[in-house]
Amino acid sequence: MMDRFYSAVLILLITVPAIQCQAPADANCPSDQTPNILTLMDSTRYNNLIGSGGIWTVFNNDSSGSTTWTVGAGGNCQRTVQVCEAKAQYFKASNWIFTQYIPRQQLNYNITIYVNVTLRITLCSTPNCPRFLPVYNYAANEQQDASVYTNPSKYTLIGNITLSPLQFTQFTATLNFTLKAGDSGFYLGFRDQGSCTSLNRVNVYNYQCPQKQVGLVKQPLTAAPTAQNSPMTISAACVPGSVNTNSLDLFCSNTGIWNGFSTCICKTWEGYRDTGGKCEGPGYFRAPNELPGDNCTAPPQAPIAVNVSATTGDSITVYKTGDMEQFINAARIAGSIAMEYMNGVSDQDEANEFLRTLSISSKTSIDVPGAVDDITISGRYVIWQPPTHPNGAIKGYNLTIIRDSISTSISVGGTFYRVEDADIPKGNGTVFIQVRAVNGAGAGEWSSKHILPTMTTPGQLVLQSFDSCVMWSVPEETVLQYEIHYNNITKVQNYTTNWYCLQDEIHNAVNITVRAVNGAGAGEWSSNITILQRSKC
Repeated sequence: MMDRFYSAVLILLITVPAIQCQAPADANCPSDQTPNILTLMDSTRYNNLIGSGGIWTVFNNDSSGSTTWTVGAGGNCQRTVQVCEAKAQYFKASNWIFTQYIPRQQLNYNITIYVNVTLRITLCSTPNCPRFLPVYNYAANEQQDASVYTNPSKYTLIGNITLSPLQFTQFTATLNFTLKAGDSGFYLGFRDQGSCTSLNRVNVYNYQCPQKQVGLVKQPLTAAPTAQNSPMTISAACVPGSVNTNSLDLFCSNTGIWNGFSTCICKTWEGYRDTGGKCEGPGYFRAPNELPGDNCTAPPQAPIAVNVSATTGDSITVYKTGDMEQFINAARIAGSIAMEYMNGVSDQDEANEFLRTLSISSKTSIDVPGAVDDITISGRYVIWQPPTHPNGAIKGYNLTIIRDSISTSISVGGTFYRVEDADIPKGNGTVFIQVRAVNGAGAGEWSSKHILPTMTTPGQLVLQSFDSCVMWSVPEETVLQYEIHYNNITKVQNYTTNWYCLQDEIHNAVNITVRAVNGAGAGEWSSNITILQRSKC
């Protein structure tokens, strides 16, 4: 509906910065960037937005003359731009302000761009003063020439920032859109249509799974995928001198959270040792009581010719060259016990004990695993660590999902699981989840109960009418789509747009009701609101 007004506009005023480069940042304004958020553009970080040395461009393509966006008073670390052009006829004003080209990172898949706007929309003297501000974007694979600021038809509507009936002061709203793979950046546009609006801050960002190292595993910096593609599988890497003991596949969520568990160990059989976050090659050492001129010494090799004398219960007796020693296998772990020779520098090379250790088969009986006590719940993902006392090789895990005394049992091979809606028993009570480990001796005891967050259906919407359109409040719950019902038909609308206009062929008064839908189902229908579609001219 809004785009039909482009056909009768007259280009009257355009202000383009002489140099399309980034204005100097204000070092006195702190950045609020966090590890899982990558700020692409923050208007508070520039000394000038419009005018001399500014990075934004204003453009007036209505018939009013000179009124357009101007520099406002601002405040501490605010770079305010404002406009106030109230018109007698609705939608007549058309004052644009465009950002500079905003580049992105990692071009090989779609990402979600978030536009966080802090603004003030005040009431003006005319009865038709708009109470919303449309926000647009134009994706491009490279920076464009100045014509990008004089052709608003290139831009696509992201959504409207709407002033609720109770908002009279500064407020903040966030819109988002999908930037497709291959588009290396984009421009943003704000279109005033006769309001009194002050833009105090525009903060543009996307989520990212941060680059970090966990143990000996290096997780790469990864732009978070869209919700439709979340989680995305990413391959981690081991530090030099180490090798993975399980899968290196990790999972980057759309909110920048790493999920999954990978482990790397130093290649001790090649002489590497763990020195805290890195693997150092084999070497020689001096004991604490030795002088700098003394020769360095290597730890001794593993003992040889060791024999098992007897095994009883949980103990095993071994001997070498006639000297008896007894070792207690107190943990009752199936497998082996270890015997090691040591000298004065062995404690400086603990990571390479494997090279100096002789494993002796133990004939003690195995036991069921200990409890799984390290469990994390992130959204629908349940992630856990192996039990402290595995008491044998872990073969898998059991999960039980409980609601209202009804349970669902699931077997898992790894150490994480994504809970689907079908896994959760029907009911209204709290959902609990427990995990236990399984080895050759059987299943261990259940972990303590952990609460699994559940989705609720969206709340009832509040409708407002303007002209032949209806607009509604955005619910706090996650929304997949909206359903609009009138004249015995129901239409479905994308979740990014919270308004709907009747088509021109309808000329009568119409009762409309709207509801929101998410993964938990459809919310309650709103109260009816009556609007009248204007006839065609």
